[in-house]
Amino acid sequence: MSENITDNNKNIDNHDEHEYDGIRELNNPSPMWVIFLFFITIAFSGIYAVRYFGYPNNGMDQASEYKAAVDEQEAKMITTGGPGNKMSEPQMIAAGEKIFKEKGCVACHGANGGGNAVGPNLCDNFWINGCKPEQIVKVITEGRPEKGMNSFKSTLTKAQINQVTVFILKKLVGSNPANGKAAQGSECK
Repeated sequence: MSENITDNNKNIDNHDEHEYDGIRELNNPSPMWVIFLFFITIAFSGIYAVRYFGYPNNGMDQASEYKAAVDEQEAKMITTGGPGNKMSEPQMIAAGEKIFKEKGCVACHGANGGGNAVGPNLCDNFWINGCKPEQIVKVITEGRPEKGMNSFKSTLTKAQINQVTVFILKKLVGSNPANGKAAQGSECK
């Protein structure tokens, strides 16, 4: 009888087969839809990994998103005066204008911010050192010694630097005075 079973097994299938304890295993291929689904899953995971974990400098990874959120919050803090600020925007602009005139900024940037032989125009949309609020704060704080601009971190408080920044961004930028200096740097959009 065992000879009969062996003969029947040979006739049933030519696939590689294994038999253990009377249980026969055939080498059947997976259905095509399973194989197709498997390859779609691999492709999706590759796209997902690049999109959400990021390739270098694509700005989509968690570290880049975190940095963007921090930069956005810092810019908001600068233009609102930070926590505990009791000044309205018009008051901040007025205080910034007063500081701009008292601390000698007008000597290089002109009374209307249009620039002169020394300092660049602060009224147009072209900026040498960046046009984001945090970049403007950095320039005011650290200065540009190579261009003749002193650092104001020892003479102005952080609140005063923020007030000057708000004054520049809200009152000077876009005012385009008649005698403004020619555009320098990159255009900000």
